[in-house]
Amino acid sequence: MLVWIAVMFVFPMILFAQDAGSETSSPATTGDPWDRAVEAVQYRRHGEAIPLLRLVAGRPGEHRTEAYRLLAHALEQDGRLDDVEATLRAAIDETDVDEAGRLAFDLAAFFQRHERPAEAEQMYTEALRFDGSLAPAYLNRANVRVEAGTYPEAVEDYELYLALRPRSAQRPQVEQMIALLQQEIEAEEARLAAEERRRAEEEEEQRIAAEERRRREEAEREAAAARREEMLSSVLESLGNAQEGTESFELESEEIQDYEEEIDILD
Repeated sequence: MLVWIAVMFVFPMILFAQDAGSETSSPATTGDPWDRAVEAVQYRRHGEAIPLLRLVAGRPGEHRTEAYRLLAHALEQDGRLDDVEATLRAAIDETDVDEAGRLAFDLAAFFQRHERPAEAEQMYTEALRFDGSLAPAYLNRANVRVEAGTYPEAVEDYELYLALRPRSAQRPQVEQMIALLQQEIEAEEARLAAEERRRAEEEEEQRIAAEERRRREEAEREAAAARREEMLSSVLESLGNAQEGTESFELESEEIQDYEEEIDILD
């Protein structure tokens, strides 16, 4: 959309300058590829404009960057979407840093229009790396981030946009969006805090239950050990009583034997 706006505003200025220089000449009759391409795009003859724009973009000149951007626009309007991405990426690699920001912005906007949000956000970031004062990139990246649900980062981008464009006609809408997002952020923070409290409470309940279970198991082990000790003592006591009974029996037997021996001697 921004490319088309640029076309609508830049092209009339170009035509006006040509009319001021010559009343009889027109872009179609000058033979200049750039002028002919501009006229073709203006009248939506994109198939005619594309080879002319390729020619201008492929050689050094003052219109080279504009030719790349207009070529991408013409290709998109002509339905040649794969060529749009390839054209803009090549242009970014071949263009000076000062111009690369606008080209990266165009590619990001292309991704955004065609529902490729992750690539759009990445390319807006790339555009801002080339040119940190590119206000529309902050605005568009904020919109992408809203759709992605990354509200804090979106608010930051909206605020940067307003800092660069304090008199923007969209300021009321942007401020309203910031307020709504901040409400969502606060609600999300409250929800996360409540979840954290519930998690902590559940962990504490689990800790208490585990401690109670440990104490109960320890008490059961101690009771079992006491029972075993009592049983062992009882068995040992029983064994002791049995031993004493055996010794008494043996003593009585010996006494009887001695008595019998004495009788034999007397006989």
